[in-house]
Amino acid sequence: QVLSNDGIDWMVIGYGSTRDRLSLYASGDGGVTEMALHVPDEVVFCFISFEGSRVLVTHVAEKISGVQRARGLAHQKEVAGFFNHHDVTVNTAKPSELTPTMLRDKTRHLAIKK
Repeated sequence: QVLSNDGIDWMVIGYGSTRDRLSLYASGDGGVTEMALHVPDEVVFCFISFEGSRVLVTHVAEKISGVQRARGLAHQKEVAGFFNHHDVTVNTAKPSELTPTMLRDKTRHLAIKK
């Protein structure tokens, strides 16, 4: 949905109670501020269309164990491969880090190239 440009501009996917199966947690059309409200304290991957850029966010909550952290970061490449049309990857540890200002800073160099 996010890739098809049908009004949905973000989604959050995560493992839930599984170890290796990702599922959709939430999606919406309210931008990064709304998306941040749906990022739980676990390993999740978020995809957002932001000001003309497609951003993949790997969120690994601070309280996550070393094993879960390693597994999430290892899966980051697979998830990035699935979302092969993203422009930039961002890592976060707290939902409060997900702000328009942060994404603008991370995508600023892309605006220069366009």
